[in-house]
Amino acid sequence: MKNRINSMVSVAAICATAFTFGINAQAGERAVITSSTTITPITTLSKRETQSLSLAANRVLYHTEQALLAVADKSKGRALKQINQALKLEKIVRTSSPKYKITTTINASKTHYKSSEDITQRYITVFSDSVLENVITPVMQAKKGGVFHHKSAGVSADQDFSMKDRLVVSLDTMLANRLLHTAKADVKAKKLIAANDALTMIKRKAVIIESVSVPLPLSDAADDLYLANNEMAGRQYHDAYLTLKKASTDLKAYEKISGDVRSKDVRTLTTKIDALTAKVDNLKDKGDIAATMDKAKNDISSWGHDVKGWFKK
Repeated sequence: MKNRINSMVSVAAICATAFTFGINAQAGERAVITSSTTITPITTLSKRETQSLSLAANRVLYHTEQALLAVADKSKGRALKQINQALKLEKIVRTSSPKYKITTTINASKTHYKSSEDITQRYITVFSDSVLENVITPVMQAKKGGVFHHKSAGVSADQDFSMKDRLVVSLDTMLANRLLHTAKADVKAKKLIAANDALTMIKRKAVIIESVSVPLPLSDAADDLYLANNEMAGRQYHDAYLTLKKASTDLKAYEKISGDVRSKDVRTLTTKIDALTAKVDNLKDKGDIAATMDKAKNDISSWGHDVKGWFKK
């Protein structure tokens, strides 16, 4: 996954780091303008603390959903109770979130700029085993027309062990805080339609959903065999040999999760790859290595086709 620090610290941090560059001068000339930005952690959390923080963010969404139901029932007292619970949790999240010092310097000619700000992490990842069913499903429904669709837990029918898809759900705590206070004021003023709009906006605008695909062993093995074919075409025999060794490692990892029927095919292919690389291991002469690898080029090509054929089967 991408490093999420820059994207989660705050909008200010994102803006600052986005401009971390220097204008390159031509050879022999001085730069007209230079700049740098550094992000230094002030407070950090342990894994357990991070999970607790994420659970608190999850519960903000839970109480938001309960407040919406109360507003729909025109129950002012119940709505206020749920909003106050969400605000209490939001305060816990805000005061417990990691903090960073962002220092930016920009120099141009005789003018020098330097600024430092202490920034509290604004976007908090939502974490809970129950989050998909109890919290995120309503959020998904609120984001109508988006690219994200709720899926029940479990392995899909076309699971091929090439990619693992997961959703990363984050809460914009600053926006959620403002909208919760707006909803609270609207409920007190008996403006239930306005309160409903503010609470719904939390789900639509204060929740950020990212789809992340993580390559799994079969995908890595397919990439390795494709690369080995290209290296063979370029007569890079040693590189192809090393790439095949990596393909064997990835296939062995895939074998452990591929099931009884597929695992036999994977084991057969891995044995063939290992036989070739073992043969090369025993050769010292570069000419002999090249000849051995070249003789196996059709086999290497067919191995790549075999692996591609395992996708979505």
